[in-house]
Amino acid sequence: MKKGLLLFLLVVSVLLNVYHFGKDYWVGMYTPNEKDQVILSEMVQLVVESEEYQKLMETEKVYAIAASVDRNKGGRYPFHYGVSVRTDRQTYIFYCQDKSCSSMAVGEWTYSRYSEEEPVLPLKE
Repeated sequence: MKKGLLLFLLVVSVLLNVYHFGKDYWVGMYTPNEKDQVILSEMVQLVVESEEYQKLMETEKVYAIAASVDRNKGGRYPFHYGVSVRTDRQTYIFYCQDKSCSSMAVGEWTYSRYSEEEPVLPLKE
């Protein structure tokens, strides 16, 4: 009886520790910390000042700009950061061009929810 209870508690304890470690590790891969947030906010400024963004604003309507971090994709600092510019046609993802991140350029683009849906603001009930 005691051995069964101890084994049960050991298994539950190991599973809970694995769950908490895995959750913290996985969430940390995609969640920016305070330092990341400062870096990402400066990167947004670089994107807004870039020539590609200015040309983009002339041809498409920009609805949102969002910064993100993806440490899981294997990029080294600062290449795991990205800034998404969502327009009425596509979402353009800007990345640093070099290690010093002195300029930003479009690295990839993807579907934009605004091509088929209305903007969220103004909030409608």
